[in-house]
Amino acid sequence: MRALSAIVTALCVLSASTARSQVRPKPEVIAGQIRLKPGVIAGHRVHHAEIRNYAYCEIVPFLGKPPKLVAQVYNTSALGDYCPLDKMKAIDATKLAEELGADSVYLNPAPQSASRYWVMDELWDYNTGETVDFHGVKATWTASMSPTLIKTMAAGSYTPAEINRESKYIYSEGGKVFLLRGPEGKTWVMQSYTTEVDKHLTLVKLPQLGSKLKLPNGYKFEVVTLTKDLTIDPRRANGVVHIIRDDLHNAYEGCGFDLSCDYIP
Repeated sequence: MRALSAIVTALCVLSASTARSQVRPKPEVIAGQIRLKPGVIAGHRVHHAEIRNYAYCEIVPFLGKPPKLVAQVYNTSALGDYCPLDKMKAIDATKLAEELGADSVYLNPAPQSASRYWVMDELWDYNTGETVDFHGVKATWTASMSPTLIKTMAAGSYTPAEINRESKYIYSEGGKVFLLRGPEGKTWVMQSYTTEVDKHLTLVKLPQLGSKLKLPNGYKFEVVTLTKDLTIDPRRANGVVHIIRDDLHNAYEGCGFDLSCDYIP
């Protein structure tokens, strides 16, 4: 399967819910040299205290048999995980799917020569699971979701959507946040940027992003320097996350829809 583009964890563009298992499903998936046991491990979580401009990737096997396929999301944002660019580029999604006994494998970012970077300062991801070394890319299980969701979320830009996720992001006082202001007064805060479309995009260049985006009517890009910490915690809204991505594939999370954000920047 051709690798699709999006941050599953936080980068999604379709109205749907992320299904999180409360126990490891059985039997475990065993094929080749990699054995997968996707699902929540009690007490496991990811916390990264200094994650701004941290490059990460995701490996997402589609396990099971149609029509009951489940996308199992493995993300490299945990302390001790890693995603060397050369190792990620070397992964053949088709061969990895065969090794895992999977229907297919989704790789993020796409193309694999690109990178994706977090923009918040501190991150928590609750209810995580095992850590697996995928041929030099070490990633932790963070969620399960519908493969249809993953395939659809890369299909368009500026399409508001919803997923479910138990996470918390902090953007620190004095730092810059990069916002999409949408129709009806809605605001989205950038959570990750990528070089998938603009190969030369960096954190330093984000304040000038507005001149590069092809914004629809009713949208504008804005840069704000925070005068106090901003916390986005979907657990305060029953895990509902409002998401959108721009035409350069950068991903944003909504504020002002519910109680997730402690204020609208």
